[in-house]
This record gives sequence, C-alpha cells and structure tokens, in this order.
Amino acid sequence: MDLTLFYNALSFGELSVRSLVAVFALIVITLCFVRATLARNSSYRSSPPGPSGLPFIGNVFDIPQERPWVAYRDLAETYGDVIAVKALGQTLVVLNSMSATVDLLEKRSAMYSDRPVSVVSQMIGWTRNLAFKQYGDDWRAIRRMLWQHIQPGVVAKYQPVQRRGAVTLLKHLSEDSSNLDEQIKSSYCKILLNVTYGLRFDHADTPRYIEILSQLESALAEAFQPGAFLVEFIPWLRHVPQWFPGAGWQQKVLRWKRQLDSLVEEPYQAANEAMRRGEAEQSMLSEAMDSIGREKDPSRAEYANRLIKEATSSAFHGNVLLNLAAILHAFVCAIVLNPEVQIRAQEELDRVVGCDRLPEHSDRPSLPYVEAILKETYRWHNPVPLGVAHRCSEDNVYRGWKMPKGAAVMFNVWAMLQDPEVFSEPEVFRPERFLEDGKLNLNMMQPEILTFGVGRRVCPGKHFADDSLFISIACILHVFTITKALDALGAPIPVKAEITPGILSFLKQFDCSIRPRSTAHEALVQEA
Repeated sequence: MDLTLFYNALSFGELSVRSLVAVFALIVITLCFVRATLARNSSYRSSPPGPSGLPFIGNVFDIPQERPWVAYRDLAETYGDVIAVKALGQTLVVLNSMSATVDLLEKRSAMYSDRPVSVVSQMIGWTRNLAFKQYGDDWRAIRRMLWQHIQPGVVAKYQPVQRRGAVTLLKHLSEDSSNLDEQIKSSYCKILLNVTYGLRFDHADTPRYIEILSQLESALAEAFQPGAFLVEFIPWLRHVPQWFPGAGWQQKVLRWKRQLDSLVEEPYQAANEAMRRGEAEQSMLSEAMDSIGREKDPSRAEYANRLIKEATSSAFHGNVLLNLAAILHAFVCAIVLNPEVQIRAQEELDRVVGCDRLPEHSDRPSLPYVEAILKETYRWHNPVPLGVAHRCSEDNVYRGWKMPKGAAVMFNVWAMLQDPEVFSEPEVFRPERFLEDGKLNLNMMQPEILTFGVGRRVCPGKHFADDSLFISIACILHVFTITKALDALGAPIPVKAEITPGILSFLKQFDCSIRPRSTAHEALVQEA
C-alpha cells in the first residue's frame, strides 16, 4: 500500500508525512496484521454494521471530505439507520433516524452526553466553550448558570433587545444590502454583546469582534474536518517544536488560539470596565458578578469567576451566534428562490400587523404562516448537518450491537430533515407542510428538535435563538420585497443554494435585491 497516498488523502495539513513513513513503516506493517486478526473477533462482529474497510486504516477512504452527511445517508440505505465506520482505531457511529437518536442520545443521555477528546480543540482553547466542553462538573455548573437566564420562563425579557437588533438590521439593509452575511452577523453580534455583557449596540470594538468571529468560523470548519490534523491520531505531535520541519500547522493553531482568547477576554474586560463606570446595561454578566460579590471564600470566588467567564463567552460566540446568522442567511436565499412564499407571508402580516407598525413578538400566535417559514428554514438548511459529536462514556448494547466506550456518535440531522418518508419532496421549500387548516400542525415532526441538538447537550439558548429568528424574519418580510438582483442588462442574476465545503454547511454568498415595499414601510424603519 502507498502510505504517502493514504496520508495525502487524509489532508493532514502542512505536516510532511514522508518523514514519518520511514519511522513507522515496520510498526504499520505489524499493526496491519494485528488489525486483521482483531477484525475477526466477536467484538468487531457485534459492532453496528458498516463498510468493512481496510486493515489498520479502516474506512478512511470510504467517507468523502465533501458532504459526508450524504455519504452516511447512502450507507444507511445499505446497512440500516445505525452504521459504524472505523479509522486508525477510532470508532464513529452515525445515527440516521429519529428513533435511534432518541433511543441513545435522549433515553440513554447519561452514557451519551460527553464530547470526543480533540487535541486541536484543547490547544486552541475551544474546550472552554460549553458546546465543546467535556461532560462533568464544570459543564453542569456552566449550563446551570446559563439556564437561569435563558430558560423558557424568563427568556421573554430579552425580546426588546431582540427587536432592537431586528430594527438595526432593517436600517442597515435599507441603506445597503450588498453585504448581507456581514450585516446579519453584525445584528446578532450586537444583540448577544448586549444580553451577555451589557455592552451597548454602538460599542466601539464590535466590528473587530465580528471580523474575528468570521475568521474563527472558518477555523472551526477546518479544525473539525476529519483527518485535517495528524495530531488527532498521534497526540504527542503537539509537543513537536514549531520550528521542526512539517510542524507549520502549529502556527495556524496558535493564531486561532490568540483569536479565541481575544473573544473570551476582551468583551469580558470591556464589560467589567463599563460596569465600574456605571455605563453597562443589565446583563447575564452583571447578574452573575453580583453573586460573586456575596462569596466569602476567595478560592470559591476565583472558581466562580472562571466559570462566569466561560459561560458568558459561550453565550456570546457559541453555537447560538453561528446558527442564528447561518439560518437567517438561508431564509433570505429561500425567499429569493420562492417568491410565492413571500407574497403569502406578506398577506398574513398585512392582515395581522397592518401598515402602521412593525411586528412584535406578541403577534407570533397570529402569524402561523410566518412561523411555518421559520420551521421550514430549519428543515431546509441546517448549518451543522451532522450535529456536534457525542461520546459514548461506557460500553453498552443497543439492538444487540456493542456500542464501545469512547466511540464518537453523530446524528445525521440532514438525513432526518430530508427524509422523503417524513417530508414529501424534501428538496422543495414549502412552509405549508407545517400547516393544517390554517393552523400549525403539531403532529408533524418539528425540525427545531434537531436543529439545536438533542439530549442533555441541547443548546440552552435554543428558545432565545428561536425568538430572535422569528422577529427578524417577521420584520424583514413585513418591510422589504426580496428578489433576484439584476445584471447590467436588466436580466435576473441566477441564484443557487450552494454550500461551502467542509464538515459545516454554510450557504455561499449570492446576489439579491432587498427593497422597501413602499414609502410607508420605509418610514416604519426610519421612525423605529
């Protein structure tokens, strides 16, 4: 076997694999025979089904780097809804049905709530973020802290800030809609900085935070791409000096670490300074810091301060911000491609809201079609199509298969939300699939159940995110007409819902025209 081809196929960054082949050649040959022998024992036969793979390297070549969720769905058609693939001694179990997802990640959540250990995440510092933190006491404490502020019973207190953010977005779009993605990120970044840290919408450093967030978004997609870094399979490589030939990847990781440190530390310090001057608004941070002030034990206060910093940074730049921006961007694309949806939504908004005000959160029960648009957007495009991987923390048996301790477990959100047996013509954007006799059909599978994670790892900010998206969508549809942009000759510029490459799924930039529906609607924005 050509081992150089093997390593190149894994895209192991800048590390020179040729220098490793000579050192490990004899070991690899030996392990190939050992692996072949092990593959014949009962524990391997009792694993969930999947492609057989090659000795030692397993299924490395079976799963493409692009759109792996489609490959897993295709494998499920052959092997069933629960499949297992192996690579370099690591097991990945992929769940392709709602029943298997509920059985393992919800009903057995005590065994399936950990995260796989990632060396690169540890080196960058992403393990400070609740979404990637190992399951344990710190994770519970941070989640409990966040839950106090964003649980369903209290999350409504943030609706005025969410509406202010929606109005800010409307004003930006009415002036210039050419940089849609950045304007969406800016709007949600301002909302989260205010809610989390009490920083005002005009905070001077907000543009820089947005720039860093965009860079880290790309870093996240690259770092979690399977096979992107050899150090994930050979952890001691993290100790190789940066100057050593082939260790250029460490410079990239160090750059990401510095960027992440900036997002963790700088808003936190700015908020504390604003609180000291009496300029900060009420926020998660200010309420949490009040509790520290009552702590008499210095060591406990120091521990609480660290958890607060990790909790607030998780709320600011965690999955909530990523999902908000990506989903609203997908909504605009869907409207460009389906103008009839916009027309029907505006008829509902005109009837319920009228032309003399902007939508409010209180209008939501009376806007079932707008609600259905949000649900269909969740279903039509999910930015994390394989969810965030869980880790099996102990050996257990499911449907007669051995689920090994340490296995990574992913749930194929894309496959479940594109299942034609559940959603007819799943490739079509059709909000009315969630309606029956003009009302929401709660008997339909609700896509937000998967969008924000499942089990104990469900995003604690899901209700906050859902409220934010609804008011943004309602306001945009109420004020603007969204159409395809025109070229220099006046012809519509084609739009396709194309996604970026990688393990994450973001829609590529597209051209569109966003114009006020009338002078009266434009005045609503200017006067808001």
